[in-house]
Amino acid sequence: MNADSSGPGPVVESGTPTDRTVGAYLSRQRRLRGISLEQLAQTTRIPVRSLERLESGAFDRSSDGFVRGFVRTVAEALGLDRDEAVMRLLVEPSETPSAPSARVFAARRIGIFAAAIFVLAFAVGGAWALFEFVSGDAAKPILRRDPVRVLRAEMERDFRDESRLAPPPPSVAPGSP
Repeated sequence: MNADSSGPGPVVESGTPTDRTVGAYLSRQRRLRGISLEQLAQTTRIPVRSLERLESGAFDRSSDGFVRGFVRTVAEALGLDRDEAVMRLLVEPSETPSAPSARVFAARRIGIFAAAIFVLAFAVGGAWALFEFVSGDAAKPILRRDPVRVLRAEMERDFRDESRLAPPPPSVAPGSP
């Protein structure tokens, strides 16, 4: 044990912003007590690598049960109040500048909604333009002359013309040779 510590009670922290995180707090308390990471790993049965990550801040602002268990175990091994150490994980929302606010989420939702409306309008406009393009050509009937009907009409016309121009056939009197 370090001669600076007056017992198992918590040592007063400096209050700097880095000491407010749970990893920095536990690291400072361990160093003030003169306990090495290997000794703490033997006491807590937590691997040294996990303790290093805890003290480096890898688990700061993470309040899942696994991390809370680490913090409780380390705090108890250092002679600290377990609940106080866990409360350092649960930081006030104003202290977390990286946490997105409700406005950010609302803005994201509005942006996603506007993008969806734009895509939908573009799709509807494209479908309408395609329909107009296709139906514009399809609405106009393509008139193709049937060659058989054309030939028949020409023959009928020629027949009528010939019958008008041709002299009437001679009438044959009944009884004449």
